[in-house]
Amino acid sequence: MRTGTAAALSLALVLMAGAGDAMAQAGGERLYGDRVLRCESDGETPRQCPADTTGGVRLARRLSDSDCVEGKGWGVNRSGVWVARGCSADFVLGQGGSGRDSRSGDRVLRCESKGGRWNHCRGNSANGVQLVRQLSKRPCIRDQNWGVDAQGLWVSGGCRGEFQMLSDGATEPVAVAPRGKVVLCESIKSQAQRCAVETGAGVRLHKQLSRSQCVEGRSWGFDGNGIWVEDGCRAEFEVDTPRGG
Repeated sequence: MRTGTAAALSLALVLMAGAGDAMAQAGGERLYGDRVLRCESDGETPRQCPADTTGGVRLARRLSDSDCVEGKGWGVNRSGVWVARGCSADFVLGQGGSGRDSRSGDRVLRCESKGGRWNHCRGNSANGVQLVRQLSKRPCIRDQNWGVDAQGLWVSGGCRGEFQMLSDGATEPVAVAPRGKVVLCESIKSQAQRCAVETGAGVRLHKQLSRSQCVEGRSWGFDGNGIWVEDGCRAEFEVDTPRGG
């Protein structure tokens, strides 16, 4: 019995050693799989680690003695993750966290309810949270299918969006680059308004400008003749370009 236990323990140690070698491959950048990125800076010299950051980035484990403070020691841009000031760490990709640009004081967090399920995304919500881009066809309505708590924000009912975690004193949403043509459509004094535009490839709410909520199917929508707004909804809408157009 003791011999079998010793053999099992020996095998486990061998497997752990092999996993450690796999985790340290690719020059210390890739930890394992495609989900975790190891990025290390040497002294004060910044370093860029290429990665797909569209699904968000989170700091998973700090490896350096130097602090890794987002916006100072590390951040996110369209090309990947950057580190500086001696910060070395492992980062989780594609599971929420910072958006494509962490150079500003405010973070953009992508949070998605997949299959209509409730989902929680951790973040600093102490100074408030704003929806800056709706990604789902189903409208994201605060306190109905998304909301804020002390640990971040939650989504449910198919709401998928990008949310701004406000820094102290921030009042305006961050600029999020649109993926299609942007059209301004306004309901002045709550009167209905139609904005003629080609809508065949799809329309999304890009940025709400009014205090009145812009809820798809209730205060805005689109059909073959363009975008319509009413009940005081004023907003910028992303209009996709037809293929080949």
